[in-house]
Amino acid sequence: MGRHRVLISAHRCGFTELGTVGGHEDPLAGIIHSAEVGADYCEFDVRRTTDGVFVVAHDPDVDGDPIRTLDWAEVRSRAPEVLRLEQLVGALAGTGMGAHVDVKFETSGSARRQGESWESDLLTVLTDTLPADKIVMTTGRREATRAMRAWAVDRRSGLLVGMSIGASIRGLSWTEAVRRLWGEVFPHQRFADSHADAVAAHYALAMVRLSRWTTKIGVPLLVWTVDSPRLQKRLLHDRRIWMITTNNPAQAYRIREGRSR
Repeated sequence: MGRHRVLISAHRCGFTELGTVGGHEDPLAGIIHSAEVGADYCEFDVRRTTDGVFVVAHDPDVDGDPIRTLDWAEVRSRAPEVLRLEQLVGALAGTGMGAHVDVKFETSGSARRQGESWESDLLTVLTDTLPADKIVMTTGRREATRAMRAWAVDRRSGLLVGMSIGASIRGLSWTEAVRRLWGEVFPHQRFADSHADAVAAHYALAMVRLSRWTTKIGVPLLVWTVDSPRLQKRLLHDRRIWMITTNNPAQAYRIREGRSR
C-alpha cells in the first residue's frame, strides 16, 4: 500500500502565517504565500450581501453591522479590504490549489419559497472559474448542504460537500448544549439528513471518535483547525484523515514531507 498523503488547507488563505500586509487581512497575499509553501487548498469564508453579492470575509460584521444586512456598496465603503468572491477565485485559479469554501449563509425561507437558491448561485460563481473537482464546500447549515449536494448530483459534478461538526455551545441553555454535543459525538442522523458526502470536524472530535466513524462509512474527513506541530505530526500521517485545515501551512508541509527548515 502506498504512502498516504493528507492534504493541507490553508485557513483564511494562509494569511495568519504570512502576517499583516498593509495593516489588514490580505487573502490575495495569503494565496501567493500558501502556493509557495506547498498548500493544496485555500480555505476562506463566504458571506452574502443583501443585493446578492458574495464576499470573502472571516468576520461576520462590519463596524458592528452584520454583512448579511448590508449591500455591497456599504460593505465596500466601510471595509475596502473585503473582496468579492470573483476576485479571490480569479487569483486562486492560476495557482493549482483548490478552494475550500466555508459557507456562512443559507437561502432564507422566503427566498426559497420563491424558487431562489443562494447556494446554487454561489456554486455557479465558483465553477465559472474553478474546476468542480477542486472545490470543497463546508457548512454546518443543513439546508445549505442539501442544496449544494443536490446541485452537484444534478450536474454529476466532482464537487465535495462537507457537513461541519464542532459548533460553539456558547449562549445555549444546558439542555440545548447537551443536545448539541450529543449530536456532534454521535452525528449519524444529522449526517444522513444533511445529504453531505464528507465531514468537517474539530480536531478534538475527530481524535475522540469521528475518524473511526467516517472511515467505517467511507466518507472523507476534513479536520480543523490543526496548528500545533504535535497535532500536525499525528494527523498528517493518519490514514483516516483526508485533509487538515491549518493556520500554519508551511509548517504542515514540512512535517508532512519530512523536511527541516
